[in-house]
Parts: sequence; C-alpha cells; structure tokens
Amino acid sequence: MSETADGNGGGAGAPARRRRRDPEWTYAALLDALLQLIAESGREPTRKAIAERAGVSERTVFVHFADREALHVAAARRQTERWRAEAEPVPPELATDRKVTALLAQRGRMYEVMSPIRRFGLGLEPDSPGLAEVMAAGDAWFRADLAEVFAPELGRDRDALSPGGLLDALEAASSWAAWDHLRTRRGLDGPAARAALERTLRALLAPTAAGPV
Repeated sequence: MSETADGNGGGAGAPARRRRRDPEWTYAALLDALLQLIAESGREPTRKAIAERAGVSERTVFVHFADREALHVAAARRQTERWRAEAEPVPPELATDRKVTALLAQRGRMYEVMSPIRRFGLGLEPDSPGLAEVMAAGDAWFRADLAEVFAPELGRDRDALSPGGLLDALEAASSWAAWDHLRTRRGLDGPAARAALERTLRALLAPTAAGPV
C-alpha cells in the first residue's frame, strides 16, 4: 500500500513532512539552524535565514519563540546540551597527572564545540538576563567539576577554597577564556593549547603532592 501526503502515504517526502508538523522537531530544528548559522558567520542571522535553514516558514519562528530573548535563551540551553555531551567523568582517585591529562582532553573537545557560539553569546550577555543566567550556570558547572576531580589535592591545601586560592587558580588556568586566548590570539592548534594548559595545572597542583601545606 502506498503512503499519502497527509501521513498515510505519499512517497519519500512524507516522513520529512510529518517531522515538520511535529512541534518538538520544529523547535529543535530552529535552534540547530540558529546555532549552525552563528557558527558559520559569527553574526546573528535573520529570522528568514533561520527558517530557510530549518526548512520551515518564517512565521514558524514567531510561533515557537515569543521574542529575540526567548530564542537566544533556548539556543543557549541547547548549546549547553551539546558541550555537556562531551563530558566524561574523571575519577578523583586517579594520580594527579593522569587527571590533568584526562580533564584537559575532555575540555578541549568541549571548548571547541563551545567557542563560536560563546564568542557570539558574550556580546549579547550584558543585555540578556536569561542568556547571562544560562552562561553563569555553565561556568558554575565547570568550577564544580574541577572541585570534584581535584578534591584530594584541594583537601591538602588549607586555603584552596579561599578567594584567590587554589580552586580559583585552577579555574582560571583551565577556563574557556584561557583556551580561546591560546587558540585565537596565539594561534596554537588544539594539542599545543592543551599542552600549555597542562603545564600550568601541573605546576599549580605540584605542591599538593607533598602533603598538607
């Protein structure tokens, strides 16, 4: 029995048409289109360009997103899902050097996913409370991950959690900002940028290997 265009059949195009009538599919397709276009150009695309990339009508953008802020916040949340998908647990009980290598290998992957979108988002953040909240939550995730991975080392430094202490130093040294500086301003490739950050983290953590300070 052949399929028709209303979902009961109609050939190869029917599955795509059914997907476009699925609100969840359309919502995701619009966000993916926005993120793709930003990554390609570094600029905010028009609603028409987003709709064309997603394969839907321009009106559909306004159906799913009340305003520009809602669109940006939703895209930021979807982008968070993308870079979080690169995260793999680093066991705190591993040797310090092995943890540094594993942590920065995963962060390199995450930061490469993040970079084109984060650069764009930083320009919007001051005027977008919702976007600022999503980005702050991402920063908090990275800090909490550091605290968990290096809990044994931090526990051997009595001032580790104080302002300007070891955790702050580790956060700065392994941050996206440090990665982006090495990749874009210094022109390093991924392995070289990772090697530079590894040297910094190992130097910061070296004193904790000898016991309490």
